[in-house]
Order: sequence, then C-alpha cells, then structure tokens
Amino acid sequence: MFEFIHQLHQRFTEAGLADPLQETLHLCDILSGGALRALDGRSPANIMPQLSLEEIVTQRQQGMPLEYILQQTIFMGRPFTCTPDTLIPRAETELLVQTVLNHATTLNQETLTIVDVGTGSGNIAVSLALELPHSRVYALDISPEATAAAQTHVAQYALQERVTVCCGDLFAPLANLGLENQVDIVVCNPPYIPSGSLEKMSAEIIDHEPIVALDAGPYGINIFRRLVRDTLTFLRPDGLLAFEFGAGQEVIVQRLLQKSGGYTKMQPVVDHLRRPRVFVAQTAVPESTT
Repeated sequence: MFEFIHQLHQRFTEAGLADPLQETLHLCDILSGGALRALDGRSPANIMPQLSLEEIVTQRQQGMPLEYILQQTIFMGRPFTCTPDTLIPRAETELLVQTVLNHATTLNQETLTIVDVGTGSGNIAVSLALELPHSRVYALDISPEATAAAQTHVAQYALQERVTVCCGDLFAPLANLGLENQVDIVVCNPPYIPSGSLEKMSAEIIDHEPIVALDAGPYGINIFRRLVRDTLTFLRPDGLLAFEFGAGQEVIVQRLLQKSGGYTKMQPVVDHLRRPRVFVAQTAVPESTT
C-alpha cells in the first residue's frame, strides 16, 4: 500500500500538478471509501498543518510511525488522535470490536454494561459506545497518560454521559462501584508479547510505542492470567469475555480459561487470513437447585 502511495505521489509530481501531495491524499481518500473525509470535515491538507512532506519523509526515515507523525489514525472508520503515550490503534484490533458487536446483537437487553480493560487511547471503548447507544462503558488503564488520551476521545465524541474513564491497575478502579456480577461484556486488548521477543520486533515499534502496552512477561501471559481470573468477579452469569492474543498463544489461552473453571463456550475467532486472533468465552451459568 505504501509503495502504491509513493508511486502515486511521484507520478503526480512528474505530471507537474500544483499540489501532488493533495492529489495523492485525495485519490487515496476516494479509494479508501472516504476514510480521510471522516476527519470532522477537515480537508486532507489540514491533517498535517505544521508538517512539510520533507519533514514527514525525514521522520519516517528515522523510524517514527506515520500515525505519530500525523498525530492521527483511523479506527473503525473514525479518526483518533495518536501520540506516543498510547499504543497505535491498529486495523487488526477491529476484529475484537466486531466480535463484541456481533455478540451484543444476540442479547435482548435494554442496557449493556461493558468494561474495556487497558483502554489505551480509548478507541475500543469509544467505538463500542458509538455502535451500541444503549451501552454504559467503563474504560480502564493503568497509565495516567493513556486515560488522559481516552478522556479526550470521549469528549471528542460527546460520550461523557455513557463512557467513564478510570486510571488504575486492571479492575482496581471498579472497586466499590457495585459492579460485581453485573457486567455484560469485558473486552481487552492486553500486552501479549513475551519479554524475550521484544528485541525481535521492529525498531519502529520498540523505539516509539509504549513498552507497558507490549511487554507481557517471560511467557507473554502475565495479563492473561489476571484477566481470566479477575473477570469472573465482575461478569454476570453468561457474560462475555473477549480479548486479543498473539500468534501461537491460542492453546495456552484456552488452558488458562479451562483451568479457571468459570467459563464455557470458549473459542478463538480468526481474522481474514484465518489466523486465530481473538478469544471469546462466556461465564458459566450456575445450575438450578430446584
């Protein structure tokens, strides 16, 4: 895709057009189904008002992700501000959101209570709240910088009455809110990279994105263990836990869920390349004593 964009820009330059970059963005906007037009009515040129093409190229040569350079990204068709304080929302994570939305359509409930653990920039919490207008969402993150970014997006989309952003470790912010056994859905895009594998990742990721959002301990399952265990305190019977995981982790994730003894209907969800990417499980319903 990036090679294609480069070729477009080069061709527009050779053609002597007055603003080759504007032409490139305009064509990409059309081809992308209007993703750029979704930026609050702003023109593509206004996405990067303080940057020249030379500055963008220089920063990219230094490994800075394009999303951080432009301070913008698109997630679920909507614009989100992007800074190094939070992990870049990626298209792969849209599968997690869509999985939750598919489940929500099967529920015949007037209201839904959703908890987004490790919300980061708030892209998942905001997307779910916008798609599920009858939902109440709690967006949690241990990073004050991340919760500040999430709160900005909540305000951007005027969701202050339905999305509550809290700072704290995992479910700690929900203590004393009376949500035990009351939550319908817990969703999480947790850190899942083993510590020893971080050095193998591209410098673009390791040198610029927050390590706390990537490093999941020696085996990459530190957060999985706690998430699987602590979610049982808050999900109602037959509630849904949905979370993203890394390549090759589906077996160990299923074992953690099985070992907990509190879940049923456990299964991975595959992406468009048929790769397991999201795991879903529902809390067991107590057997009737009658």
